[in-house]
Amino acid sequence: MNAIIVSKSDKAFSAIVQTLRTCGSFSLVRSENAVQARSIVNDRRFDIAVIYAETREMQYRELATAFAESGVGTVFIPSCGVDDSIMGLYDLGIQIVGKPVTRLSLYGAIRTATGLAYRMEKLAVENANLKNQIITLKAVSRAKCILVGRGMTEDEAHKEIERISMETRRSRLETANEIIERNNGIQ
Repeated sequence: MNAIIVSKSDKAFSAIVQTLRTCGSFSLVRSENAVQARSIVNDRRFDIAVIYAETREMQYRELATAFAESGVGTVFIPSCGVDDSIMGLYDLGIQIVGKPVTRLSLYGAIRTATGLAYRMEKLAVENANLKNQIITLKAVSRAKCILVGRGMTEDEAHKEIERISMETRRSRLETANEIIERNNGIQ
């Protein structure tokens, strides 16, 4: 998993790294501030983000929000105490660790964020698979309509698409798209 740690403090960075290592194997990237983190994120995808805010709280809150909204498991350590304005970040799935930060509280937040990131990744893969299935079903249905228009029954059209796919060792989507393209050339 890829992790980004946003912290200017070497001491905080070191403590976060030690805790991350007890949670699993991570490829780590460090950013010293929110602006630098935003530029790093443009070049790489992260699974986990740990943000140790030290100043300009709003920049760090916005960064945590951006991470969470893009499916990154996010841990936020605010510079001042946890107040009502920070509590709203929980609704986005952001794990908040109040100061003083203990190893146990940081560990728990990182484990939870890791679990959220893992589930988000699984959902993204499942979503992509479902989109591909819908695209295939639409194309196959359209191709079947074309074949039915040429005198086949729906069952015969379905079997014909399956037969062509098996004989040519192509997917049903490729076969359906070929039928659609050939029909578009006829019109």
